Amino acid sequence: MSQYQPVRTADIDWREDGPLCRKHGDIYFSADGGLQETEFVFLQGNRLPERWRTSQRFTIAETGFGTGLNFLVTARAWLQHAPREAQLNFISVESTPLKLADLKRAQRRWPQLKELTDELQQHYPPLCHGHHQRSLFGGRIELTLMLGDATGMYADIDCMVDAWYLDGFAPAKNPEMWSQDLFRQVARLSRQTTTFATFTAAGAVRRGLESVGFETQRPDGFGRKRNMLTGTMAKPPGIGPKQPWFHFSSKPSTERKAIVVGGGLAGCSISHELAQRGWQVDLIERHHTVGREASGNLAGVVMPRLSADMDAAGQFYLAAFLYSQYWLNSLSRAAPGPCWHQSGVLQLESAGRLEKLARLELPQDVLMTADASLAGETCGLAVKRGGVLFPLGGWLQPPVVCDWLIENRKGSINPWFQHEAIRIEQTGRQWRVIDDGGELAQAPVLILANAYDAMRLLPDQILGLQTVRGQVSYLRPDAASEALKMPVCFDGYLLPVHRNLHCAGASYDPADSNPDLNLTHSRQIQQRIAAEFEDLGLEAGTGGRVAFRASSEDHLPLIGPVPDPVFFCENYADLHHGRGAENYPPAKHLRGLYISSGHGSRGLVSCPFAARLLADLICDGQSSIARSLQQAVRPARFMVRNLKRHKQPSVE
Repeated sequence: MSQYQPVRTADIDWREDGPLCRKHGDIYFSADGGLQETEFVFLQGNRLPERWRTSQRFTIAETGFGTGLNFLVTARAWLQHAPREAQLNFISVESTPLKLADLKRAQRRWPQLKELTDELQQHYPPLCHGHHQRSLFGGRIELTLMLGDATGMYADIDCMVDAWYLDGFAPAKNPEMWSQDLFRQVARLSRQTTTFATFTAAGAVRRGLESVGFETQRPDGFGRKRNMLTGTMAKPPGIGPKQPWFHFSSKPSTERKAIVVGGGLAGCSISHELAQRGWQVDLIERHHTVGREASGNLAGVVMPRLSADMDAAGQFYLAAFLYSQYWLNSLSRAAPGPCWHQSGVLQLESAGRLEKLARLELPQDVLMTADASLAGETCGLAVKRGGVLFPLGGWLQPPVVCDWLIENRKGSINPWFQHEAIRIEQTGRQWRVIDDGGELAQAPVLILANAYDAMRLLPDQILGLQTVRGQVSYLRPDAASEALKMPVCFDGYLLPVHRNLHCAGASYDPADSNPDLNLTHSRQIQQRIAAEFEDLGLEAGTGGRVAFRASSEDHLPLIGPVPDPVFFCENYADLHHGRGAENYPPAKHLRGLYISSGHGSRGLVSCPFAARLLADLICDGQSSIARSLQQAVRPARFMVRNLKRHKQPSVE
């Protein structure tokens, strides 16, 4: 897991000839002509765009995002010259990003790029540590902007790169950007045909790149610069995975057809994501429509689940939250009706917990601390303690979202309602889903998004799932509660009035399998509300709702390829001995079988993020989402943990 670090924004000295970074004492782009330098050094230096003419997918990686100029010039060229159906994957990193206001000010220097700068500014992420995925220009360009140390960020991805833009401040002023450790990561992510270009011709840079396998040239530089460097990877290092049991390598299916089992938010979001990428999807749902089980509540809260030490769960849920709120905003621009309300969320906390969360130093558009007075003023109701505000959070109607996702791609998604997957079989390269009447559908790719029901279809030892009963109450508003402007969370939650009811919850009981409403749980929910708010008494409304969620042993979802249990047991049986990773072969998985389950009570945040990750793996065999986050949710992790503990599972 990469180490979480607060992001420091750039300190800019604005000059007539452009912005200068005070930390490094260097300019962001050439005073001789920034656009022309980008075209000369990076596009021509990497022989672009002629290499794009036969590409369906091309990946560029950059070592300094800065003002976004290289991205903008590259985007313009891609949109003009690349095949219409092709996709550009642009990966960049920045340790001290520009604030949005500074980015806009810098980009006003290029009025000829206004259409492009408007698009980038609309998709510019919150300035939080980590990997931020954005889809621009109708999906023709995917931008991954990594905020943090360049070496650490690139060490945490596994995408193969076609061309490198080695940019950043001059080596003499920013030596960390030109370190041997970074060059090793550049080499690790390069194949034999990968090229690079950079404005510098410094001898240390040339020798460093040659030492990791690149052949280099020193052509004429741009403007007043005598030389620059270009090159091609000649000897890829062939570095094996550090944890081979989490390795995933797959050739995308040429037949773009998939089956998704489960019509909740997990299944609907992955169905929609694949359909957007040109796939045909059979969606199998045992109810008469989508969003009927754990995704069927009247409303739900969208907020992160942060940890004070930002462990694996904390980093995962922050990344998932930031992506999912972006995804929901994109959806709301296209979806009719008010299904997503970005009202902000207030989470009430103890003083000690507030202090710990404040130390994360997240930007104020992501997290703000508030005393009881400010918290009450912000949410609209008087509360008895302070908390944290998540301005980007909000609430949504899960069934409405599920309906829209299917309806929006109805030409590509074929729902099979009132059909239940009884078993699954693989015949050759095809997965078959079978119900009581026989085969329902077959396809080379199968995604299980049916929560705890996945346990019926897979061997027990693969999953670490349990069912958890959850109950919500629907309460009638009173004169005071009508003023509630956002969800308030505590040991429970209360949402604003919707359809003349408050949705409040929720119980959490892994030991209870009763599907009927429990009056004791209803009273407990009301008691928790009374304990947090001043002078608020809500009466029972139309009762409530019971649903059963799937949760994992470590409270993180299962997202990714399903491991081959026989291979794992045969090849990793002695993991408990602690032998080095180099002694083990890369993992094998059940070809074409994936899972999105175990989302528990945070599914509204994790399901859209899971859909993005799964679609990347299915369509491309890789993802620019951080490797550490992928490994945190890999389904294989439970088998690996048991094998390390010398618990050999049965594979019969």
